Amino acid sequence: MGTRHIVCFGNELHGDDGFGTRIYAELRRLTWPEDVEVFNAGIAGLNALRFLEDCSQAILVDALANFGNVGEVCLLRPEDLADRPEQLTGHGLGIPYLLEALKVIREPLPDILIVGVEIAALKLFSPGLSDKTEQAVAKTVQLIRGLLSE
Repeated sequence: MGTRHIVCFGNELHGDDGFGTRIYAELRRLTWPEDVEVFNAGIAGLNALRFLEDCSQAILVDALANFGNVGEVCLLRPEDLADRPEQLTGHGLGIPYLLEALKVIREPLPDILIVGVEIAALKLFSPGLSDKTEQAVAKTVQLIRGLLSE
C-alpha cells in the first residue's frame, strides 16, 4: 500500500492563509498509523514536491477561495482545480502548479485529495484565524482522519 502523506500549506502570519499550518499543529497532536506522515509545507512552493515522494496517497491541506461559503470545508480532487488555478490562496502559483510539476517527475502519481476551507480574505501580517475559519479546524481534522481510515 505504501505510505500516506498529509501535506499542509499556509502562512500563519497572514490570517486565514495560516489554515493549513493550524491543521498541521492539530494533526501533530494525534497518533497516526505507522504508514501516515504529516508535513508542514508552509509556503514551500515547488520545494513541497519532496513531501510527495514515496507515498501512495497524499492529502493536501490549504486555504481556498471561491469554492463555497466562508468557513465551509471542501474536499476536492486535482481535476477540480484544473480550470481554477487561482482559487487556492497565497503560495505563488499554488497547488495546481505543484501538481503539474509532480506529473513531470513522478510516475505513478499518488492518489491525491485536497482538503481546504473557504476563507474570507488574506490579512497580511495579521496572525490568527478568523472565527469561521477557526470553527472549521475540528471538522477538517475529523474529515482527514476519516479519509485515512477508509
